[in-house]
Amino acid sequence: MTLLNLQKAIYLSIRDISQKNSVNLKLEECLNRILSENLISKKNSPPHDVSAMDGYAINIKSLDDTSSSLKVVGVIAAGKKYTKTVKIGEAVRIFTGSEMPKGANTVVIQENVKKKDNTIIVENIPRKFQNIRKKGFDFRINSILLKKGTRLTPKHIALSAAMNYRKLPVIERPSVAIISTGSELVEPGSLQAKNNIICSSNYGIKTYIESLGGVATDFGIVPDEINSIKKKIMSLNKFDVIVTIGGASVGDYDLVKKSIEKDLNLKFWKIAMRPGKPLIFGYVKNSCLLGLPGNPVSALVCCQLFLKPMINKFLNLTQNKVHYHEARLEIDLNENDEREDYLRASYKNGFVTPNKNQDSSSLSTLAQSNAFIVRKPFDRAKKKGDLVKILKIDL
Repeated sequence: MTLLNLQKAIYLSIRDISQKNSVNLKLEECLNRILSENLISKKNSPPHDVSAMDGYAINIKSLDDTSSSLKVVGVIAAGKKYTKTVKIGEAVRIFTGSEMPKGANTVVIQENVKKKDNTIIVENIPRKFQNIRKKGFDFRINSILLKKGTRLTPKHIALSAAMNYRKLPVIERPSVAIISTGSELVEPGSLQAKNNIICSSNYGIKTYIESLGGVATDFGIVPDEINSIKKKIMSLNKFDVIVTIGGASVGDYDLVKKSIEKDLNLKFWKIAMRPGKPLIFGYVKNSCLLGLPGNPVSALVCCQLFLKPMINKFLNLTQNKVHYHEARLEIDLNENDEREDYLRASYKNGFVTPNKNQDSSSLSTLAQSNAFIVRKPFDRAKKKGDLVKILKIDL
C-alpha cells in the first residue's frame, strides 16, 4: 500500500463517524460535557424587581431636592415579601436580593442615610429606579442562553442552575480503549524500569482523550505475540475506538496489522507524514481501530491529527478539521522530502524556531515545544523571515 496523503487520511478516519446519543446528567456530572441541544431559560432572572444594595426602599416622590426625613415602617428579610404598599414619606429596610415592595421605586443605600429610632434622613438623593435590578434583568424566560455544542465549563453549569435546570442534555462520551504492544516495555516505577524502555505514551494519550471529552480505558501492555494481540483487540469491540500503540510498522515484531488481518476492514496503512508514517486505520466490527506508531512523539502527534478530530466528530463538534496558523521563521530551513513534516518548534509573538532535536522518540523536545512547523511534501527551502504554516500543540 502506497503512502497516503495526510489530509486524505484524516478525512477517511472521520468520514463514517456518527454523533453519539444524548443523555441527561445531573449538573455536577456535566463538567467538560457537550450540550446536545439548545438550553432555553425556564424562568426570569431575577423573577421580580429586587434590591441591588442594602438600604431602604422608598418612593422617589418622598424626597425633595435637599434631604428628607422618612419613617421606617418595616423590614424585608431575605426571602420574605412585604405585603403592604410603601406610601409617600415611608421607608422599608431592605437587603440585597430582597423583592421590592409595592409603591417603592428606588433604594437609598444605607451609607447615604442617618438613622435615629424609626426615622431616617436621606443625605444623598438617589434617582428613580436606582439600585434596583428589574425583573428579567439578567435573562428572560424562553431565551436561548446556551447553544447546542457548547462545552460546559463551571460558568455554564452555574448559569444552567440559575435557569432552573437540575439535569442537562449532553452528548454521550465516546469510549476509547488503549493497548500498548511491545515485549520490551515495562511500567514506570517498576523494578525493571531503570534499565528498560518505559511504557509512557499510554499515559499521555489517556489524559489527552479525557481532556477532549472522551472516556479512556488503558488495558496495559501486550507482548509481541500474534495471538495475544489478536485476543486483546477482539475483546474490545464494544469500544468506539481501539487505540494500539506500537507494532504498526513492517518489522518482524510489528504484529498489530498481521494479528487481525482477517477481521480488520483496513482503510489505510502508512501515510506521507513525519513523524507518524506507520499508522493504521480501519474497523474491527463496529469499532474504529487506530494503530499508532511505537515512538512516543509519533504516537502523540498522530493523536492530535487523527484522534482529536475523531472524538470531536463523535461529539458533533465543528472542530473536526485541523486548524493551522502562520508565523515567520527565525532560521533557514532546507527543502523537504516527499512527506508532510511536523517539526517540533517554539512559537512566540508571531515568530517560530524549530528545535534542533527532531527525533521521533524525544519526549523532552515535544514537552519544550508549543507548535509544529508544518511543511508540505517537497516544500522548497525557506529563509529566515519567510512565512510558514504552523499548528499549535494542544497535547
